[in-house]
Amino acid sequence: MDRPKIQILMAVFNGESYLSDQIKSIQSQTYSNWELLISDDGSTDGSLDIIKNAIDEDHRIRMVLDAKQYGSAKKHFMALTEIATSDYVMYCDQDDIWDKDKIEITLNEMLQAEKHHPHKPILVSTDLRVVDSNLGLLHPSFLRMSGMKSSKRDFGYFLSSCLVTGCTMMINRELRRIATRSVNIDKIIMHDWWLSLIASAFGYVYYIPKATISYRQHGDNSVGAEKRSIITALLSLKLMHDRMMLTIEQASEFYNCYNEQLVGENRRQIISYLQLRDANAFQVIPCLTKANAWRDDWLGNLGMIIRFIV
Repeated sequence: MDRPKIQILMAVFNGESYLSDQIKSIQSQTYSNWELLISDDGSTDGSLDIIKNAIDEDHRIRMVLDAKQYGSAKKHFMALTEIATSDYVMYCDQDDIWDKDKIEITLNEMLQAEKHHPHKPILVSTDLRVVDSNLGLLHPSFLRMSGMKSSKRDFGYFLSSCLVTGCTMMINRELRRIATRSVNIDKIIMHDWWLSLIASAFGYVYYIPKATISYRQHGDNSVGAEKRSIITALLSLKLMHDRMMLTIEQASEFYNCYNEQLVGENRRQIISYLQLRDANAFQVIPCLTKANAWRDDWLGNLGMIIRFIV
C-alpha cells in the first residue's frame, strides 16, 4: 500500500511551555511519513530555540513563512494552507498531545472516504479529550462537553454551527485547492469552520467519534472548550447574538467567493440564511428552516432562535 506523505501545519506563538511535548508526540506517531511545517508568529519566548533544536534533530521538520507575522490563528493557518503541497494536510496547535495513532486513524478514514467519493473535497476530523495544563483529564469527549452531536454534517448545519476542531482535521488536495481562493479572512470566524463550509458545500465532512488528541486547556489558549448550559447562555445573550451575526457575515463572504459554484439546494440554503440579517422575530424560524441550519439537539436550536431574536 502506498504511504502518502502527510504535511502537518503548526502555527506557533509564545508556546515554549508545551511546544516540545507537542513535537515529541508527532515524532512518536505510528505513521512516520510526515513533514512538520512550523511557522512562528513573532514569539518573544524560547519557542524559536525549541523549533531550531527540533529541526536539527529531525529532517522531517522545517521552518516556513520566516519573518512574517499574522496576529491571529485563522490568518496564520490560512497562510500555511496556501503553501502546503502534499495530497493530505493536517493542522496542529502548539500545546496539545497527539495520540500515537492519530495520523494513522485519520488517514485510513480519509482513504476510505476518497474511495467512495473520488475527486471530491473531503475533510476528516475526530473527537478530542479535554485536559488541563498538566494533562489531567477534564472530560473524555470535547463533543459531549460542548453539548454537540455529530450526526448532522451538511452544508446547512455548517452555516450556523461547527463541530470540527482544527487540531483534529485532515483535508485532501481537492479541498485545499478550493480553499486557496482569495478570501477576506477578517470575514471568516476560524479556518476550521471555513474549511468545513467548503467541504460540506462541494464534498463531504467525515467525523470519527474517537478522541485522537489531548486538548490542553490553559490561560493562554486562543480558542478553548466551553461547557454549554441554559444558564450560561442566558447570562451571555448579547455575546451569543453577536456570534450568530458573525456566522451571517461568514456566510456572506462564502457566497461572495463561491457564488458561481453554489447550485441547487445549497444555493437556496445560503440565500435563506443570509436573509436572517434583516429578519424580524416571526421570520427567524422560517429562515432557519429553509436554510436547513438547525442543529441536532433541542437546546442548541432553542439557543439559536433566542440569539437571533434578542
